[in-house]
Amino acid sequence: MNKMFQPQSKTLLFFNILSLLAFLFFLYAVVTEGEFTKIDLQLSQAIPTFQEKTLTSWVLFITNLNVVIGATIFTVLFSLYLFLKKYYWELKFYLGAFFLSSAVFEAIKLIIERARPVLKIIDEQGYSFPSGHSTMSMTIALALYLIFSAKIQKASHRRLLLLTAILWPLTIVSARLYLNVHWLSDTLGGVSLGIFCTTLVYLILKKNPKTI
Repeated sequence: MNKMFQPQSKTLLFFNILSLLAFLFFLYAVVTEGEFTKIDLQLSQAIPTFQEKTLTSWVLFITNLNVVIGATIFTVLFSLYLFLKKYYWELKFYLGAFFLSSAVFEAIKLIIERARPVLKIIDEQGYSFPSGHSTMSMTIALALYLIFSAKIQKASHRRLLLLTAILWPLTIVSARLYLNVHWLSDTLGGVSLGIFCTTLVYLILKKNPKTI
């Protein structure tokens, strides 16, 4: 049977298409300033009522783990691990997903040029849509899940891995919203973009598993 149509690949193809449609929805909402942007504004205005000094310090610590430097250091170390373990296909997949997601979200930011919320509590530079933190946290978490889920024997451990892959991006999204440096549509758009790019690379490489 063609690997492209194995059950796992069918599931990933479904999420690939669904995430693309979700991203296009948020992109359209941002470009046209549609109804969803009203939710963005309402949430941004409400967030300051939840902010507190001690909590802000913890949120900053968490979100700083996923900055460019942190993600790059992790990627270098993880790539070295995959290389030493001779997981060459996995290495190609991870790096492909990482660099594709990075390039796409940066390009879209420059094209859309969306301003960040006025009420942000830290000095965050650059454009707002999509959220790079959300995109890359989702990309890295999903890539790790796809790499290790096939290597884990116990179902309980796979469920724990899946839970971690969900909670980490959710934590980063929550942190970016709490700091008011992104609109809700930025973060949801980033998550959907991360899923799309990661599953796209996975499906392409699985269709041609011998291309290293």
